[in-house]
Amino acid sequence: MASSMNTFAMNLSSFEPLSGGNFKRWKQDIEIVLGLMDLDLALCEEELAAVTEDSTADQRLKTKKWEKANRMSLMLGQSIESLKKLKWDLMTTLTLLKLDENKSVKEHILKSVETTAAKLKDLEVPVDDAFIVYMVLNSLPSKFDQSKVSYNTQKEKWTLDERISICV
Repeated sequence: MASSMNTFAMNLSSFEPLSGGNFKRWKQDIEIVLGLMDLDLALCEEELAAVTEDSTADQRLKTKKWEKANRMSLMLGQSIESLKKLKWDLMTTLTLLKLDENKSVKEHILKSVETTAAKLKDLEVPVDDAFIVYMVLNSLPSKFDQSKVSYNTQKEKWTLDERISICV
């Protein structure tokens, strides 16, 4: 068991730390290591019945393996909780963004809005382009109100690139 834990720790230490841009890769790495070490059992199977005096040696062994896999999964669950917080923080950032008067609209869209949206997409949070355009419009100051009204009264919707060209 000690060598198994050392191998697990060594494999985890070789992972790139979880960040907004590497969720898919991080998740694959975790699943591969857990699968190779036979620690994905608790993720794939329901909790086994409690061991009793009548339990066979095989049932006891399976329960012990499941409990170990469950403990490891719970440890990873703490990483997943931090991932949820990261998603929440990015969504909050996206919805509260405001144009910095020292930046151009194009720079604001490309560096602030698109970067935040790209991080969300990397974390497998669905963010469609219409929502991003709406967030861009929402982030602009009142001097862009006419542009906002124009967008809202048109039948066709703008892409993000069209939004950039209109605002610049």
